[in-house]
Amino acid sequence: MQEQTEAWIREAPPAIGSEAVLQQLDRMLKSRHFRNSRRYPAFLAHIVRRTLEGDLDSLKERILGIEVFKRPHDYDTGADPVVRITAGEVRKRIALYYHDEGTEQELRIELPPGSYVPVFSAPANGIPAREASSSASHGTFSGAPRSEPAPLEPTAEKPAPGYRLRWIIAGTAAFVLLLAAVAGFLVWKWEHSPIESMWRPFFGSPDPVLVVVGSPLGRLANQSTNPGVPPDSHSHVHMSFNDALALTEVTGLLDIHHQPYHVQTAATTSLDDLRKRPVVLITAFGNPWSGRILSSLRYSLLRQQISPDGSTALGSIVDRRNPGAMWSFDFTKPVTVNSKDYALVARLHSDLTEGPVTVVAGLGAAATESAGEFVCTPEYLEQIRAVAPSNWRDKNLELVLEVPMVDGKPGHAQVIASEFW
Repeated sequence: MQEQTEAWIREAPPAIGSEAVLQQLDRMLKSRHFRNSRRYPAFLAHIVRRTLEGDLDSLKERILGIEVFKRPHDYDTGADPVVRITAGEVRKRIALYYHDEGTEQELRIELPPGSYVPVFSAPANGIPAREASSSASHGTFSGAPRSEPAPLEPTAEKPAPGYRLRWIIAGTAAFVLLLAAVAGFLVWKWEHSPIESMWRPFFGSPDPVLVVVGSPLGRLANQSTNPGVPPDSHSHVHMSFNDALALTEVTGLLDIHHQPYHVQTAATTSLDDLRKRPVVLITAFGNPWSGRILSSLRYSLLRQQISPDGSTALGSIVDRRNPGAMWSFDFTKPVTVNSKDYALVARLHSDLTEGPVTVVAGLGAAATESAGEFVCTPEYLEQIRAVAPSNWRDKNLELVLEVPMVDGKPGHAQVIASEFW
């Protein structure tokens, strides 16, 4: 639509002088609809002057964001819709301005929907109000006697054209206002949605997200006893089924938001791989990087009663501030016996990797699966609002999750402890 508007202006420029347009612009900017704002008058004045100069190519969303709102040249117009929102508000204020009494005979400056190119037009009847009144009240004298007008048949009174026009403008203004309100609400809802609040450091990153998944503990033990056998990062035997489900949740979310990513196992990952890029770490004791990132935080992982084969007999989440507080999972019991499991979820800017890191680490594999579902589901992330400060989306966070277990299968995780900084 913007291209159609620009083509129309290029092919048939309005026969209205620039001085008249600028005078009308000045009247509008001094009106109650614009004078108490800084953003909307600046935007309207900019696009009007650019149009008068014939510089229509600069009236594009990105260029307007850079020139009017001082956005960087590579800013994301999808994530920052400041131009679209401002244009919608300007359209609404223009409609309200022309709805005021006394503006019917003024030159019109309008901004068509879907375009950033203003259109200039003369008043609807093209005749100033005082001239129309004079013409109607003074006829040409012909010398003939004036006869009395014949009586008129009673007819239904019709609304005056100006009255109908005001109703049309009022309806248009209400519709534009509704659209602006809906657009503003949708932008606000997205910016404050649980998913965006949780994952905002990862969405839109110029670097692919590195997703590092752990290996079963027995596999790690075999690698320590057989160092000559190189790990194969493409083999699914290096990953438990529950970890694979958590991995599917995370990568599915990244796919939905068109965020590139790369997956590899902890055994094939070095510190250099993790540096200066977004990282997601999946698995607790089977992923040494999870323990290393969490070691300096309030809630961290603890392995106890190490068996001869290197597996963990008892896994725990400990609270550094309350040494007596501990949530544990006994690996020696059959999975169908444990009624609860626990998981740690953390999102922080790590000094070790020099970038954003999210950790999804269940003590047992089933808890990792449940934690993966938790961080990717808006309904579950809503739990954070009950325990977090209002600006939690801008803070580091750590959550302890309790996962109910029924016959070895995990239920929905619940937040039982948290830390924000």
